[in-house]
Amino acid sequence: MGRIKLGYWLVFFPVFFSIGCNSFGQEYLMIDTDSYDSGLKMAEQKFFFDALRLRTDLNFERQKRILYTTIKDIESFRQQYNSGEMTLEYVIRDRLHTAIFLNQKKNSLMSMDGSKFSLSQNLSATELTEEVVSLIGAMYYGANEVKALVQ
Repeated sequence: MGRIKLGYWLVFFPVFFSIGCNSFGQEYLMIDTDSYDSGLKMAEQKFFFDALRLRTDLNFERQKRILYTTIKDIESFRQQYNSGEMTLEYVIRDRLHTAIFLNQKKNSLMSMDGSKFSLSQNLSATELTEEVVSLIGAMYYGANEVKALVQ
C-alpha cells in the first residue's frame, strides 16, 4: 500500500506541478504584456499636455484642439509670449483651449470639429506658437479667443 501511495505521488505530483507552473508562467507573461502596454501608454503620456481649459460652450465632439509638434521638450514652450506675462504654453493650453502633443512626426493642428491643418516644419516654439495663434485667429470660434488674447 505504501508503494502505491509513493508511486501515486511520483506520477501525479510532477504532472500537477508542471501544469501549475505552466499556468503560472502564462499568467506571468500576460502580466508582463499588460505592463509593457501600460508602459507604452505612459511613454506616450509624458509627451501629452492636455488643454487647461475646454470650450464647453460649443457643441463639438471635442472641446479642445490638439497641437501635434515635432518639438521634443515642453520647456521650449515655457518662455514668455510677446514679452508679456504669459508663457507660450499657457497661451496655447489655456487661452486657446489646445492640448500639446510633443515629439510627433510633423507639426499640425486638429481643430475641435476634427479638421486637421498642416503647419510649417522646423520651427522654434515661438514661431510655432505664432503660427498656431494666426491659424486659430482665422477660425470662426477661434477669432474671439485670439482677440481676447491680444487685449
